[in-house]
Parts: sequence; structure tokens; C-alpha cells
Amino acid sequence: MKKILSLLLAAAMLLSFSTLAFADDASPYQIVNGDFETGDLTGWTPSSGNWGDNPTGVISAETYWGEGMPYNQAGNYHLDGWSTGIPEGETWSLRSTLFTLGGSGFMSVRMGGNAAAVRVYTEDNVLVGYFQQTRFNDANFPHLAEGGSWADMGTYVMDMSAYLGQKLVIELCDEPANGWAQAFFDEVVTYYEEAPDWQNMADTVKDGGTGAEVEIPWQLAENQAPAPAGSDSAEPGQETESVPTEEPEAAPAEAPAEADPETAAEP
Repeated sequence: MKKILSLLLAAAMLLSFSTLAFADDASPYQIVNGDFETGDLTGWTPSSGNWGDNPTGVISAETYWGEGMPYNQAGNYHLDGWSTGIPEGETWSLRSTLFTLGGSGFMSVRMGGNAAAVRVYTEDNVLVGYFQQTRFNDANFPHLAEGGSWADMGTYVMDMSAYLGQKLVIELCDEPANGWAQAFFDEVVTYYEEAPDWQNMADTVKDGGTGAEVEIPWQLAENQAPAPAGSDSAEPGQETESVPTEEPEAAPAEAPAEADPETAAEP
């Protein structure tokens, strides 16, 4: 009898856990597969770029190149620009599922590479957030500890609290860039109950070449989306999709060779 009761209790607990997990996955405040832990592009829709019939780009490698350079991915997978099949000189973008901005109104994303940027749109396609990576620095190869930064992703915190309660969508973008034009993304978080203490947070990785531990500090990303037309406030947002930036002219630069996804080191 005790054995039967134990089995029934275990089954009840499993059912309860499954129900809670399903409710969390279905939260209106979360996008689908923001961490790419499905191992594919589930929940993401190509919005520009030559993705082909079977869009790909999610890999499990934690490092790249012979020097063991860190991607700084969260979990087992990340979106890897080298693995999309799209040439480096071309651009691309992916859109998330729709979500309602809740909690503190803060979000975050890991992104790296010279071409990485994030855009945030309202449900009716108004651009209200535009954030670019600021860490890329092709210097002191292969050492992050000496200020270099390549495909390694840093965590960028985005204050979108002006749009609490609104339905939004996130777009991950590979944009035109001088020289080394690649983009990498992971761990898109769309809900924080309280604003993250970004000033005291960092991701720890192993430095390229030496393997010594080095920290990548979190940072508050600057919203470069222009204010609404006719507005005197500094609130982010605009009435059209465009961002008033000029495409950079191609400049000759010796860029690091692209990593081969087939030979990238698996974790």
C-alpha cells in the first residue's frame, strides 16, 4: 500500500511540475526560444536576408578557432553568424514571437560581433528600440583580457520601461559593418520582475590562448531609436521603421578568417 501511495504521490508531483512548466513557457511576457535551447530557430522568423529553404544558424560550440576563443554562450546553444549560410558581406535579421512587456520593463540580450544590433517594435510595427553592440575590438588577438573582442558576446541590458503593458517584438540583426561583419546572439530575456543590477554583474569566460578567467561586465545599452515626431521628450520611439544612420562604406581591412562550423569545438 505504501508503495502504491508513493507512486501516486510521485505522479501527482510530476503532473503539477508539468503544468507549471507549461504555464511558464506560455507566459505572455516571454518570447519563444529566447535562449535557442531547442537547438534550432523555433520561435524565430527570418525578416531579411538570404536564409534559404531551411533556415539554420544555431550551434552548440562554446569556443572557436585554435586559440579556444570563448563565445560566452548561455546554456548549450547560441545563434552563430558563421553558421547561417549567409555570406559575411550580406545582412540578415530574425524576428521573435510577440510578447507583452511586463515586470520592470527591462530586457537583456547577449550579442557580439561587429555587425550585431537589436531592434524592438510595437505590435503595429513602430520602431521603439534600437541597440548596437559596442564591444567589438580587433586588437591584442586573442586576448579579451587585453581589450580584444571578436565573436564573444556581452550582456546588454535594455530599458524599455516606457512601453510597459504594450505588445512588442524583438529583431536580431546582422547589419552593414566595416571590416569584420559578423553577428552572434544568445539569451534574449524579455521579463525582469525588478531592474537587473547590471553595474554589479558580469559573465566569466576563459581568455583566448591562456585559458585564464576574464570577466565581461554587463552594460546598459543606449537606445538609439529617435523620439516620436513632434515630441519634446527624450522617450525612445518613432513613427517609422527607419533609423537615420548611413550604411558605412566598405573599407579595406584585414579581418580574422571565418570559423568553420564543421570544426568548431563542441562543449
